[in-house]
Amino acid sequence: MPSTTIKDIGDLIVTKVQAIRVSGNEIFGEVVGNADGDIKKYPAVRVIPKGGRGLELDTHRNSRTFNFEIQLYQEQSVAGEDKAGAAVLMTQAADAILIAFDQDNDLSGEVEIVRVVEFDTDFKVAAGTFNFAIFRIDCVVNVPNYSATP
Repeated sequence: MPSTTIKDIGDLIVTKVQAIRVSGNEIFGEVVGNADGDIKKYPAVRVIPKGGRGLELDTHRNSRTFNFEIQLYQEQSVAGEDKAGAAVLMTQAADAILIAFDQDNDLSGEVEIVRVVEFDTDFKVAAGTFNFAIFRIDCVVNVPNYSATP
């Protein structure tokens, strides 16, 4: 049965991002499903639910669209990467995220479709200590609009 809750779909996205590899190597230092706590390893990813909308399909089903942000961060510091190195890592990581969701647009059958809606990037921050990218994705599921048990 497809995933139909915010938690389940968020967990699927986290698992998908954790599995991404570049040239066979893990690229992300940390992938979490919340916005709490300090980031300890970079590049870091946070998967955040941002809302949703619904549509009645017929007398038995509703279509629900869950909106998530995938927030990608890379440190720029003496302990981390310099600006050029951070930009290279961010480009690789951003491309890897886009490709991963393009090539699995239903999260292995758990949702009807994943739409990578848009993304914003700032890979060359003039003042600051982080590069970042934000991907907005929609996960569409069809859910029964009646109780499974009478």
